Amino acid sequence: MQKSALVFALLGSLSLSAQSFEVGVFAGRQAYKSPSTGDSFSSTSASSDSKTVLGLRLGYALLDLGPALLQVTAGFQPETTTTVTTTETQNILHTVTVNKADYKSSHYALGAMANFKAMVAVGAGVEYRFESLKGYDKTTTYARPWVRATLGMAFPTLMVKPFIGLEAAFPLTSKSVDNNSNTEDALKAMAPKSQIGLYGGIRF
Repeated sequence: MQKSALVFALLGSLSLSAQSFEVGVFAGRQAYKSPSTGDSFSSTSASSDSKTVLGLRLGYALLDLGPALLQVTAGFQPETTTTVTTTETQNILHTVTVNKADYKSSHYALGAMANFKAMVAVGAGVEYRFESLKGYDKTTTYARPWVRATLGMAFPTLMVKPFIGLEAAFPLTSKSVDNNSNTEDALKAMAPKSQIGLYGGIRF
């Protein structure tokens, strides 16, 4: 009898710890801002192609009780290169100059996520991203908060729980530029403005 109780207690502890950690992968489209500056004499605008990006995220459950799951998370997105097209218009001379250049972005992130686990799981959270931005022979770091929202489902098994769903993420702040802005400000003004795609992984 004591051995049976010990076995059940051990299995119970394993089932609880089985939901403590999360490893997930994001795959989706990343869109960028298109800043512009100008006056009555000239104007400049920049636009970047949307890119498919991959990201890795790790999570640890601070609370996993019934349908409620509260996590702390850490994320990483490797460097992605897009093409930025800069258009300069001289209004007086009626000339247009178009230039193309590489624009690279990557980030590390720390955050927190709250999930409500039902037949369809819903989650919302905030993470602080440290974005590395490169272009025009310059590199800068852009630290800012992002909000994340997920909608998906998990598949319960004995030891691990696979899950998959849709995820959308948006920054809570953004940078604007004017005629006096430097290159680092311009890099921040072109930083990613959204990420929408699939997020899946396992909890164990």
